[in-house]
Amino acid sequence: MKLFNKNKKGAEMTIGTLVIIVLAVLVLALLAFGFGTGWGNLWDKIKAYTAGGVNVDSVKQACLVACTTQRTYEYCCVQRDVRFETGKPAERMTCNDTRLRTTECNLDCSLVTCESEQKPSQSSEKK
Repeated sequence: MKLFNKNKKGAEMTIGTLVIIVLAVLVLALLAFGFGTGWGNLWDKIKAYTAGGVNVDSVKQACLVACTTQRTYEYCCVQRDVRFETGKPAERMTCNDTRLRTTECNLDCSLVTCESEQKPSQSSEKK
């Protein structure tokens, strides 16, 4: 009878250890997915499940800050994900878009050269 009463704490420690292992695996999977697909993509997927709402006001505020601090590249070239309606996909646009532009800003985007997403290949230059 004494053989069965020796190790009562072993079962409790096993359950606690299993919980910690499961949580660690979940955190590692989240980190792997975040680094693999990009943190913005991960955040969009999380917001899709938590009803990511309209963000026009916060984007307009960011555009106003970029304008008042004279950051022309950020204002004219940086693409932002703007959601006008809940449940609708976000649209990519710059602060210079007519739907985001404010009357307080007078930056001239015609003077700014935006770098394209795709850079030309250098293989044609090497001969």
